[in-house]
Amino acid sequence: MTIRTLHLAATASAITLSAIASAAHAQESGADDDIIVTGNKLSGDFGAKSGIPIERVPQSVQIVTAEEIVEQGAQSIGDLLRNVPSANAGYSRVGAYQSFSLKVRGFLADQMRNGIRQRYYEDVDASALSNIERVEVLKGPSGVLYGQSAVGGIVSIITKQPTEEGAASMAVTLGSYDQKVLTLDATTGLAPGLAIRVTGEMEQSGTFVDYQDLDRLNAGLSLAWNPADNVSAHLVAEYVERDTKRHPGLPIPGTVQSNGVRDLDLGLNLGEPTVDTQKAHAPLVQFWVDLGLGGGWTVTPRFQYQEFNTLFTQIRLRAPQADLTTITRNGRQGHENDEYYIAQLDLTGSLKTGPITHKLLAGFEYGWERGRFTQSNLTNVTPIDALNPVYAYDTTVPASTFAFDNFYNIDGQALYLQDQIDLTSKWNLIGAVRHSWIDASSGSIGSAPSAQAATSNTIWQVGTTYKLSDALSVYAGYNTGFDVESSAGARAADGKPLKPEESNQAEIGLRLRSGTFRGSISAFQIQRVNTLTTDPLNPDFSINVGKQRVRGVEVEGEWQPLPWWTVNAGYAYLDGEIVKSNDGDQGKRIGDVPEHSVTLHTNVTVPGTQLTLRGGLNHLSSRVLVNGSDVELPAYTLVDLGAGYDFGVFRADLILRNVLDERYFTASGNAFAVMPGDPRTVSLRLGVNF
Repeated sequence: MTIRTLHLAATASAITLSAIASAAHAQESGADDDIIVTGNKLSGDFGAKSGIPIERVPQSVQIVTAEEIVEQGAQSIGDLLRNVPSANAGYSRVGAYQSFSLKVRGFLADQMRNGIRQRYYEDVDASALSNIERVEVLKGPSGVLYGQSAVGGIVSIITKQPTEEGAASMAVTLGSYDQKVLTLDATTGLAPGLAIRVTGEMEQSGTFVDYQDLDRLNAGLSLAWNPADNVSAHLVAEYVERDTKRHPGLPIPGTVQSNGVRDLDLGLNLGEPTVDTQKAHAPLVQFWVDLGLGGGWTVTPRFQYQEFNTLFTQIRLRAPQADLTTITRNGRQGHENDEYYIAQLDLTGSLKTGPITHKLLAGFEYGWERGRFTQSNLTNVTPIDALNPVYAYDTTVPASTFAFDNFYNIDGQALYLQDQIDLTSKWNLIGAVRHSWIDASSGSIGSAPSAQAATSNTIWQVGTTYKLSDALSVYAGYNTGFDVESSAGARAADGKPLKPEESNQAEIGLRLRSGTFRGSISAFQIQRVNTLTTDPLNPDFSINVGKQRVRGVEVEGEWQPLPWWTVNAGYAYLDGEIVKSNDGDQGKRIGDVPEHSVTLHTNVTVPGTQLTLRGGLNHLSSRVLVNGSDVELPAYTLVDLGAGYDFGVFRADLILRNVLDERYFTASGNAFAVMPGDPRTVSLRLGVNF
């Protein structure tokens, strides 16, 4: 670590120790030991699969609950990540496929549902939050139990489960830009041991972008069946659908750089509203059953089926012309249709070797993926004047030429083993290993594969947690991961298969939970290795020699200084660098990685009333647009205010987002455009519980 990093670590430690002292003072003054704000937030096992209690996971974990989703008026998964100091919430939900912009600790983060990874399901509708009980953000790579995973971490979504005790709720949300949302949630018992839950949400709204409306639907059905003490079965079926325009973003001149005339409006649409289309839908079905075998052993088969289907017409912004206000464009149209199956079989149980207790998890996974991507290129897309846009397709019929109709297939198998070892009542070790076999192929529909490769990969994890006291623990871990998305089926110039991209993270940290305070501080380094970069001897091919790394310090915590006042806060420092590359960006900064980020949320319940006042702040420092870019996205600070009031079975929540109407921009994923951030909005949610 650099001297500057160490200085920041010391500063973060001082902040944490100050909060610890405050928590201790609260205990001495007779404060209640229960942390009302966190409740059972840190109870249970991570990811509904690992078997590792969250407080023993040897890397940083942060949790957002269903209650916080409502209180903060979150409209997407990206909004939820504003609670995580090292996370980048990416672009607004007006953009396509928000998950491609979500980052944790400088790298992309993958999403899981009930312990099983998703493959693009989350890209249909980033706002499908109605069936979420909580979101666990695991920071850093961790692919041993979950297979292919992004470098930055895992966004683990735990869905709402049925209860035999009947309950129901309904809410209507109305807000800026003609926002209209209806949300439903109902659960009840059908028979002894059998319960059902139905959730759903429908939205028909406008957006702050000209000509762009947003129609979406998500629905969930869950069944829980406990026919015997040793049998617990679960079925989760969900469906998401979204219909909107494909927003192209805004050009660099007039947003984060001057165009010499004036700033562009945030709501400016530089696509072709007459033809722009983004329609997507996907079903997802999960099933798992825990079968007790006796002697503390359990076997759990899991199965997941999902699809991803999208139809699009997309206009893309390219380089500006010499006047900086005329923007070159191109376009494409097509569809993507994917199917994914994942089957797992896990065996868990405990055994002793002498005085040492082992908690074991052994598993096998089979994955089957079939995808098809069809594209035609638009041939008569014209440049557009950003100061006075005239849409070409208002008067001209789009013309196109066929580009490709390709398939890609991935078949994978894996064996994994995890061992939690209790050396003493205070000292715990975790070790895990996974070996994967992957066959990948791609080519044109109706033809033999043009690219085909079989690869294998071994990743592992080791970590430890030690309780220094009932309140304070220290942890350290080393985790690895891999991803085949960029290299599947591809070959180098010599004909050899490209290796999967790999990642690793080393982390040390402290956790404190005492009285009305919970907090943590961690220092880490993440590396992305085997990344694809240009082959210097044959520029038409790639080789696995690239390397990127992020070093950082992160502090986060929750505190209840008074029974009616709670505070959540965090700070992260990230130092990202491209360590090795043949693409002309070696030694430069990693794209879209802020050096400093701050989160703050507070709730105040006015004593003697049912009124709660809320406030939130999210700050990101400046960052370069893409890897090695000279274009810099300016820093921004968002301030939110809210209020909630309970009227018995009725509840009202008023949310003012971006109160100061901060003008800000986020990365779009390419070097030619940025995405506009949401302007000031207001929404009112009216709910009733039955």
